[in-house]
Amino acid sequence: MKTATISDFRANMKERLKEIEDDQDILILSGPKKRDFVVLTLDQYNAMEETAYLLSTQANAQRLLESMAQDKAGETLMKEINLDK
Repeated sequence: MKTATISDFRANMKERLKEIEDDQDILILSGPKKRDFVVLTLDQYNAMEETAYLLSTQANAQRLLESMAQDKAGETLMKEINLDK
């Protein structure tokens, strides 16, 4: 995570946005009177929103955690799906 002042961001906006995109990083902008901002790519934002949605219910979060544990333990099954039907 990178940080900058709003003035610095304004002066170097093109370079800062390219850095964020290239590094897939997040930029925290500190402004006057504790008015801070976050700058990130739309892809990063969408991924965060999707994660929040998937974890928004306790039942779904539990299923995801169980699936991750099964994957780590090597307890997964591979199935071929025919999409040409």
